[in-house]
Amino acid sequence: MDLLGSAINGAVVTVVGIVLWASISGRLRAQDERMDRLEKSLTARIDRLEESLTTRIDRLEERVDRLEESVSGRIDALRSDLTQVALAVGAKPRRESG
Repeated sequence: MDLLGSAINGAVVTVVGIVLWASISGRLRAQDERMDRLEKSLTARIDRLEESLTTRIDRLEERVDRLEESVSGRIDALRSDLTQVALAVGAKPRRESG
């Protein structure tokens, strides 16, 4: 009788183990699929954000370049004006040292 009870207990434990394994296995597979979808979604969003930021940085660099050219031109014009004023009041050009 003990042998039969042990066999039944062993069979019940085996069946319960198989049922639990199947249940957990299915959940893990579903979780893996969800994680894969999430990873793809996040990767796509990051790629779009990176592209957007690259475009904005490029435009900003262009604006800075234009501003730099504009300021440089204005400084050159101001220098020229100051030279004309200095010459008009009788200032002598500096001698180059060297």
